[in-house]
Amino acid sequence: MNTVDYFASDKQEHWLGEIGKCDWAGGAFLYELLSQGTFFDNVGERSKLLLLTDGDELVSFCTYAEKDDIQPTELTPWVGFVYTFPAHRGHRRVGILFDEIERLAEKDGVDEVYISTNHVGLYEKYGCEFYREMQDIHGEPSRVYVKRIKRPLKTERLLLRRWLESDADDLFMYATDPDVGPAAGWAPHKSVEESRSIIKDVFSGAEAYAICLKTENRPIGTIELKLKGRTDMTERDDECELSYWLGKPYWGKGLMTEAVGEMLRHAFEDIGMTKVWCGYYDGNTRSRRVQEKAGMTYQWTTEGLEITQLNEIRTGHVNAITKEEWRSRI
Repeated sequence: MNTVDYFASDKQEHWLGEIGKCDWAGGAFLYELLSQGTFFDNVGERSKLLLLTDGDELVSFCTYAEKDDIQPTELTPWVGFVYTFPAHRGHRRVGILFDEIERLAEKDGVDEVYISTNHVGLYEKYGCEFYREMQDIHGEPSRVYVKRIKRPLKTERLLLRRWLESDADDLFMYATDPDVGPAAGWAPHKSVEESRSIIKDVFSGAEAYAICLKTENRPIGTIELKLKGRTDMTERDDECELSYWLGKPYWGKGLMTEAVGEMLRHAFEDIGMTKVWCGYYDGNTRSRRVQEKAGMTYQWTTEGLEITQLNEIRTGHVNAITKEEWRSRI
C-alpha cells in the first residue's frame, strides 16, 4: 500500500477515473470538483487529496483541506471526502491515510485537525474525539470531531513519537523476544498482524509513544502515561500510570532511564499531572532500577495478581513520584 498525493502524481487521469468509480455521492461530488478544476476554489488553495493505492488500484481516499462543509468557521484544517472501496473495508485502511495526515499536520505546526460527519463510533477508532455539534452549509446538523496532533518529545539520544501502523514490522522484531514481554506481563507477539493490531488498539492512548533513536526514527520500545480510564492505579484526572518496555538489544545503555526522565518532565510540566505511578512484577529488577533512578519511591506490594495472558500468578510492586518530589530532584 502506498500513499499518493493526487496533485503531485503523474497519473492524475488514471486516479480521476478510479475516483469516478466510487458509489458514494460525496465521491461523485469530488470527481466533479476535480474534473471541472474547482477543487481548490471549494476547499482552499493549500489543500491536498490523499490516495491510498495498491499498484494501480485505488483503495481509499480523503482530503486534508483548509475548508469543509462547516462554514463559516475559524476551525481548520479538515479531513474530508473519506472513502474506502467496498473490497477493502474492514481492514482500517483509512488509518494509513490518518497517519499521513498527522505527518502533514506536524509539518504544518497544526495542533488539531477536524472532521465533520454523522457517523458515531467510526472516527474514534482513529484517535478522534467528539468536539461539538455544528451546522453545515446546508443548515443541517453535523457532528464535528477533533484529532489532536501529538508532538514528538526529544532527549539527547531519543525521539518519542506517536505510533504508526507502518511500525508493525519493527514492533514485531522486538516484541517477539521471550525475554521482553513476559517480564512486563504480556505474551510475545506471534505475527506482524498481531503487532499491527496492538498499535491500533493498545498503543493508541493520548500519551503513548514509540521510543526511537534520533539517528534512525524506528521504534525500539514503547512508553506511555496512562491517563484516567486507562489505568487501575488512580481515579484522579491529575494522576497517571507510567508503563514502558525496551527491545533487548538496547538494554544496559541508559536509554530507558533517559526516556522515563523525559516522560516525567512531560507529565508534570506539559499535561498537568501531580503524581505518576509505576509498577513492576517481582523479579523484574531492570524495571525496578529504572524507577528508582527516576526518583520513584515504594508505595505498596500486592500478592496473588492474575496475569491472564501468561496464565500466571505474580507479586506486584508499586512506586510513585509527586510533582514536588520531581521538582526537588531537578
